[in-house]
Amino acid sequence: MLQPKMSTTPVQRNQEIELLVENLSFGGKGVARLENFIIFIEGNPVPGQRLRGRITRVKPNYAECKIIEVLDPSPDQIAAPCPYFSHCGGCRHQNIAYPQQVFYLEQQVRDQYRYLGTLAELPLRPLIPAQSIWRYRNKMEFAFSKRPWRIRELTPSIERNFALGLRVANNFYSAIDITDCLIAPPETSIILGLVREIALANNLEPYDNKTHRGNLRHLVVRKGQATNQLLVNLVTTENQPRNIRFPGPKAGTEPPNLRTFVNAVTTNLSGLAVGEKIHVLFGPGFIEEQIGPLRLKISPNSFFQTNTQMAAQLYDLVLELAQPLTGKIVWDLFCGTGSIALYLARQAKQVIGIEIIPDAVKDARQNAQINAINNTEFIIGNLEDLARKSSAWQQLPVPDLIVLDPPRGGLHPSLIQQLRQIRAAEIIYVSCNPATQVRDLRMLMEDELYQVIAIQPIDLFPHTPHVEVVTKLILSSK
Repeated sequence: MLQPKMSTTPVQRNQEIELLVENLSFGGKGVARLENFIIFIEGNPVPGQRLRGRITRVKPNYAECKIIEVLDPSPDQIAAPCPYFSHCGGCRHQNIAYPQQVFYLEQQVRDQYRYLGTLAELPLRPLIPAQSIWRYRNKMEFAFSKRPWRIRELTPSIERNFALGLRVANNFYSAIDITDCLIAPPETSIILGLVREIALANNLEPYDNKTHRGNLRHLVVRKGQATNQLLVNLVTTENQPRNIRFPGPKAGTEPPNLRTFVNAVTTNLSGLAVGEKIHVLFGPGFIEEQIGPLRLKISPNSFFQTNTQMAAQLYDLVLELAQPLTGKIVWDLFCGTGSIALYLARQAKQVIGIEIIPDAVKDARQNAQINAINNTEFIIGNLEDLARKSSAWQQLPVPDLIVLDPPRGGLHPSLIQQLRQIRAAEIIYVSCNPATQVRDLRMLMEDELYQVIAIQPIDLFPHTPHVEVVTKLILSSK
């Protein structure tokens, strides 16, 4: 007769347990240990806290737990100023003093890079902290929902099935009906109130991610922090812009710096706030931003770094790592609106940018004209397809330097293999996800083809578990 398999883990699911938070893992979860068994803690933990939690998941090598009660606070713990902090999935570290946030972010980058296992010494520079830790975002996406998340002390009297705000942590369907966000532009509270009022007055129905019914999907606020120009983008499912009765630029109720209002239409079920069609309801349909010597045009669908102030430092850093640039041909892959490409083009021989989003490429070309930069070329292209059809690369001049700034998911393996075949003398990899960055670097460095000579973390996202990392590689002399 078979005996039941006995668990070898020191905890069981639904067990309540007292723990000491020892550290923060990449992604913002707390780390505790019980008999050398790792337990990851959800719920905005702070290292140094002693807490009581409930085990929610058990695996052979680790378990997960949710906080029930903080028994003893941490010396690094502070009161989070946002009233939605305990519910929103955004600023997970608002309850940690900012100098300690910087310490843990740098530690997490160091830990990720130790997994490379190929670096005798880690050329890690100290993390560059953010200049501003509040109101730093130039772009904020808010969600509509038919399933408002009720917070007893803040939203006791919600009656309508309507919310405009931010998603609840680990919940794709509900949203908190908020009045402001402390990391968003200062005009956010006015815009949220105005759009909420218009939507309710005109019976505009929020989109439901469960049933896929409804019209209102996202509200996107973008601001040129140097130019003070505002763009408001209402993302809908229905292609009926006439039904959106926005009061217009002279009604006196909107922020005076509101430059343009657009309606983006999408039928995509993914939840991305990117429109397949853009209707300009008033204004030019874009805003401008100034970074260093560059004047940049930014359209609703275009990617641009969300922290303008720190983006300037980021681009200066890439420029520094790219030296000397004179006479070099540069490829800027995932180039967005061309900001990095144009930054480098002032000193390089030629810069070629490649980007999959047509609106971003259009902006990049216009940005080159606006700034009188004539040694750039911007191409619409899917880099995965280019990598698979390697002959397409042969039509481009061979690069001396390749700059990579991919989405959080990192690089496709076929693109990495193509980059290894191109063998540019230098690669600068800009990433907002050090975990996927390290994964990609491991493949780029196989057989000691490349070596890492500089790793520079920079905080573009205060109060969140995210960090930007700029890494330079050079072709090995072997």
